[in-house]
Amino acid sequence: MVETSRNTRAKFGLIGFFLGVISLLAIFVQISALFEPDPKSTGQIIGELAADIKNSAKNALTGQATPETPEPAISTGRIVTILALCAAGGAIVLGGLGLYQNEPHRLPYMAVGFGVSAFMAQYVFWLAMLICGIALLISVLENLGSMFE
Repeated sequence: MVETSRNTRAKFGLIGFFLGVISLLAIFVQISALFEPDPKSTGQIIGELAADIKNSAKNALTGQATPETPEPAISTGRIVTILALCAAGGAIVLGGLGLYQNEPHRLPYMAVGFGVSAFMAQYVFWLAMLICGIALLISVLENLGSMFE
């Protein structure tokens, strides 16, 4: 009896691996704020706020309707995030398909790992931002009493 070995290549696992790596890199680039616009100066922000308050008060006193604010355009960073998370989902699915097709296990495992890592990196980043925001809010509220002494 002759044993024949099945020479299978990890097609789904390889494509999933590349999608997972690309998605993880895209998430890290997006977190680094590379796609964010340049920040405005403090004076410019205060000036725009004062002009908005003035126009709002003038419209309220004269009885005019307030103009509708235009919807903000979708930023490049948001598009990159959506595409990266879709690629991460594709990496997970392709890794699962590779495991189902009995491909060599290394690449499908790595595809699933990189895909899950992209989701978790995004989740952990926003969780850290939330915790820092809550800590900042608590410190401001604790020091609020000392401002009026």
